[in-house]
Amino acid sequence: MVSSFQTVIGDKNFSVDTGKLAQQANGSVVVTHGGSMVLVTATMATPRAGIDFFPLTIDFE
Repeated sequence: MVSSFQTVIGDKNFSVDTGKLAQQANGSVVVTHGGSMVLVTATMATPRAGIDFFPLTIDFE
């Protein structure tokens, strides 16, 4: 399902689009403000037995 939200912040367009890119991820969003664009994705797996912490990995490129 493709969703889109657009508004103006200051004098620049701000848009949030979801469902267009990264179809294999559990969730993804593309945020655009002026000339900048960010793709954010999230994936998940079933929890492993015996782990008492939340493993988190962040990749920034």
